Amino acid sequence: EAVVTEGDSGNDFFIIEKGSVEFTQTTDGGEQAVVGAGGQGDYFGEIALLTNQPRKATVRCVDDCSFLVLDRKTFIRVMGPLDDILKRNISKYKSWLEKKE
Repeated sequence: EAVVTEGDSGNDFFIIEKGSVEFTQTTDGGEQAVVGAGGQGDYFGEIALLTNQPRKATVRCVDDCSFLVLDRKTFIRVMGPLDDILKRNISKYKSWLEKKE
């Protein structure tokens, strides 16, 4: 089951406490392509919160996972001082922001 689904609105930020996840995107041909993976200490969901755009990828647990989840209001209050750093890091995901073929 998906933790977040590509195209949905994003209102939460996730930090992986336990387990591992994979990130997939729908290609222009309708297939699911794996575009990344994450594990304990990694995070996701910031792109939707920082850009107010829909989720750019679907995230699924590969094994038993648990997350620390911050809603939008808490994310802005807690992570606000890191806003510039998080926005700068979005450039690392440039390929994720573009559709896969």
